[in-house]
Amino acid sequence: MEIIAEFEKHVGFSVDEIPQLNAISKFLQSKTGWRLKPVGGLLTQREFLNGLAFKIFHSTQYIRHHSSPMYTPEPDIIHELLGHAPMFAH
Repeated sequence: MEIIAEFEKHVGFSVDEIPQLNAISKFLQSKTGWRLKPVGGLLTQREFLNGLAFKIFHSTQYIRHHSSPMYTPEPDIIHELLGHAPMFAH
């Protein structure tokens, strides 16, 4: 929760706005050296794990459909920013 508060303060993360991946990535890079890299589809395990070895987290960019806000079959930007990005900032 501390990191979410930092996102709110430094990158415009709020209930009304989803920040750009680049803004979150710059914050992460300045704090811990991690960065987010947008991807347009599924990666192989090798590609994904290779990114982690170099402090790069490949992130989706799309947002779940408004008709089903509590569920999406694949990770979306909400999942990435609430579930993964805070751990890379800690």
